Amino acid sequence: MHGVGPSTVLGGRYAVQRRLEQLPRAERWSAHDLTLERDVVVVCFEEHESHAPAVLDAARRVAGLDNHRLVRVLDVGRSEGIAFFVEEALHDAQTLAHILEQGGLPAEEVRRIAGESATGLEAARARGLHHLVLTPSAVLRGSDGTIKVRGVATAAALEGVDDVDSVQASRTDAVGVVAVAYAALTSRWPLPGTVAGLEAAPRVVGGVPAPSEIAAGVPGDLDALCRLTLNEDEGPLTPGDFATQIAPWSANQVSGMGGARPVTDSGVEKTIALPMEGLRPASRRPGGADAAGAPVGTAGAAAGAAGAAKAAGASRPTPAIEPTATLPVPSPDSPESTDSPESPEAPGSADRPAATAATAAAAAAAATSVGSALGTAGQAAGQAAGAAAQKVGIFAKAAADKAADRAAERRAQRQAAQEHAEQRRISLDDALLEGDEPIEPPLPLLPPETAEAPTRDQSKLVLVIIAGFLAVVAVLGVWGASLIGSGTHLDLGTTPRPTVTVTGSPTTVRPSGQTSSAPAPGAAPIPILSATGFDPEGDNAERNGEAPRVFDGNPSTFWSSEGYSTPNLGGLKKGVGVLLDLGQVRAVSSVQLILPTASDLTVYVGPNRSLDGAKPVGASSGKAGTITLAHPGGPVSGQYIIVWFTKISQAPGGRFRATLAEVSAR
Repeated sequence: MHGVGPSTVLGGRYAVQRRLEQLPRAERWSAHDLTLERDVVVVCFEEHESHAPAVLDAARRVAGLDNHRLVRVLDVGRSEGIAFFVEEALHDAQTLAHILEQGGLPAEEVRRIAGESATGLEAARARGLHHLVLTPSAVLRGSDGTIKVRGVATAAALEGVDDVDSVQASRTDAVGVVAVAYAALTSRWPLPGTVAGLEAAPRVVGGVPAPSEIAAGVPGDLDALCRLTLNEDEGPLTPGDFATQIAPWSANQVSGMGGARPVTDSGVEKTIALPMEGLRPASRRPGGADAAGAPVGTAGAAAGAAGAAKAAGASRPTPAIEPTATLPVPSPDSPESTDSPESPEAPGSADRPAATAATAAAAAAAATSVGSALGTAGQAAGQAAGAAAQKVGIFAKAAADKAADRAAERRAQRQAAQEHAEQRRISLDDALLEGDEPIEPPLPLLPPETAEAPTRDQSKLVLVIIAGFLAVVAVLGVWGASLIGSGTHLDLGTTPRPTVTVTGSPTTVRPSGQTSSAPAPGAAPIPILSATGFDPEGDNAERNGEAPRVFDGNPSTFWSSEGYSTPNLGGLKKGVGVLLDLGQVRAVSSVQLILPTASDLTVYVGPNRSLDGAKPVGASSGKAGTITLAHPGGPVSGQYIIVWFTKISQAPGGRFRATLAEVSAR
């Protein structure tokens, strides 16, 4: 950019050092703040560009945000045809886009990054600010795992995106943070446009594939949210909705391998089914292990014979698969019968189940077909096939022997369990006869013989006890009801709220050219009904939760405004303050304030929650401590008191804040 380079000083304060990023309409430079001696980042662009006023206005509004999940905007300015805004420097932080160049992240780290980003965007949305162009390049992760989002409002202004209503802007940011989660899981960008360092997500019917179709280990909730939001136009409407749906997440960075690896086959070859043509069930006949194994060898020999016959020149047609020899199936009563099926194991296992025999039989049948097919190759090939089938028969016999042993062992165990159960079985009559000791009565005052009815004396005693208990309860209830409201004082008008007495003489601030006297010592204090932050030029909220501290009677607690970059509130607004509601129209003669830090302020009394129509009671400039302001012309009537700060002091942490400990009115 013309006019910006190393050693350039912008605004007489920011010494430019090194260009960090070239944006389409701007440049991001590292710089050093010569006033506060700190490193910063400067985003600069041509002042005459059409988008420059919108960018500067967006930067001013973002400067009022104070959220640790958002990159802070510290200053806005112009210098010799260059417009710029200043961001905080994040040393050793990397963009999510740069991190994802190495692949996807662990699912729980994705959940943490997306949740932190969504929470920061929700805080901006509450102030009427939106990002609108969120990508992984706008999400930063520090070396300590801190997540920050940069470019709220300013990135969209640089790209000329504006005139988006609040509902659509919230939905756009919600979709953006879901897309960031998708990219972190898959290392692919699912929305239109490009992101440096990331591939575009593949396109399928209806949108983009679900993350689980691209990466392994994707949680079900993240997968469903990505699919609904990116493909079906459903899902969260605001970033806060998304954060709520994926919560909770880890407070610390989650390390480990990411899941952005293609989901592929395991590499194990698929099982090929053996042909079943030509096989038929074997006839059942009793027999031992020898009977189970011998026919298998016979089948192999038959296969060899068939091959020899074909080699001898048999002229009649032969089917492709010769009929196989029938295989015996052990009967349920035979020792070889098993009680329950077992899962097949690898050949050679010491505990091969009985089903292995059937497998061996199928192998023998296959060997028969092989022998038949090899008949054309000659008698030698047939004899070899028969020998192989004979070996299979030997293996099948061994398997049947082992299966029979296991079946016998299981039958013995089952028989022992049945005998043990018979020994422990006892009838109900026997169980009742075994009890020699009498059973205790179920209720006190009753005889041990529970079958007998209680006597008249016992019944009368029980009724007397119950009646006495009810009488005591009734007396206590009447006495307690008479005490309700005895110690409550609800007359707000006649019982004023106690005020705090501060040691030392108060200072009365008089407007120039006028004189006023302190209010009469006997003036009654005016009770304060409620208090809230007052920010009419912002979002109408200024730390509202702290406002009730200004009338809690404790000077050690105080309300403070949001942080600003300069004493005049960063040039973003004319002032901020606190609005107090008196409940009804009151005549206010004086207002006493306790200020922890020096400030310039004016106190107004008015009929409504606005400076319009309000009358000033008094003003103070550069003072701290206890001050009293009184209107020189007498009491001012109104329902609301407004403490309006126009110049504030620097607070711990480097930001400028207005502070107010106590307010009382008379």
